[in-house]
Amino acid sequence: MNNRVQIYLCTSSFFDLPKTPPFIPIQGGAALNQPLPGVQGDDTGDNISKLNPMYCEMSAMYWAWKNAPRTDYVGFFHYRRLFNFGAPLAPDAHWSERTFFDFKPETLKRFGWDYDTILNAIDGADIVMPHIEDVQRPPEWTAPGTLYEHYRNCHISRDINLTMKVIKDLYPRDAAITEKVMHSTRGYFCHMFIMRWDFFQEYMKWVFDIVMTVTNQIDLNAPIYKFNSHERRVSGFLGERIINIFVEKKRHQGAKIMEMERLFGHLPKEGFRQSAPPGRKKFFIKKLDHAVTIRLGNRQFTVGDAG
Repeated sequence: MNNRVQIYLCTSSFFDLPKTPPFIPIQGGAALNQPLPGVQGDDTGDNISKLNPMYCEMSAMYWAWKNAPRTDYVGFFHYRRLFNFGAPLAPDAHWSERTFFDFKPETLKRFGWDYDTILNAIDGADIVMPHIEDVQRPPEWTAPGTLYEHYRNCHISRDINLTMKVIKDLYPRDAAITEKVMHSTRGYFCHMFIMRWDFFQEYMKWVFDIVMTVTNQIDLNAPIYKFNSHERRVSGFLGERIINIFVEKKRHQGAKIMEMERLFGHLPKEGFRQSAPPGRKKFFIKKLDHAVTIRLGNRQFTVGDAG
């Protein structure tokens, strides 16, 4: 039976995904959007689907935690970010140079995207992560930085400060490892992984204890969140960073951590949902050096000097 490993492919709009074991496409925020054909929604059973704008892929993780049957391994990839289980493409190059373009049979074979190859590759590991990366300090991306500096420069600094405090309050034994990891110059990104079932269960409880506590203390009606859909994804951004703490904690406890090459997909537009959900308008604020760009529906405005 092909039931030892299940890997969920998180998506919100791309539906032309592999559906053979071990892959299970899952739609994040299904309660807020038109259903995707042939894709499991995260809006059944015990779920937080309506919180997807804040939690991103974590709403799908929550669904699997609460509703999926037990398997030896549980994994989460994004629809265009997957591990390479075949021969490495560019072991010395930046991850963005490692690409794929479709899910054709020859592509599945090239990257080892089948049940037996994947299970053989990960068997014996406790946690499988993408290759760890050197952190570069934004916005210049030319000098080394820490995970803490990375978050503060990319997002709202008080949110990561609050998160570190909540970890120390809820899990005081993790205080030292939290400081060490957040001030490290290396880290795992994109919140993708494969874990043994018991590690997954432990991680889900740990991360949702923390991120839900933090999110409940953030005023999501403040303009920086209410009118900026990017920063409204705060819960997902925090989860992406603090998985580094959990993995390092388990490493210190003797867990076997495996790292694999991460691939990025430039996928054909035909696989995407082409129409926006009815009644919803696109709205975003983009911060430039000296300007703010606002788009509402099909109209775009720039305030300030973009030069």
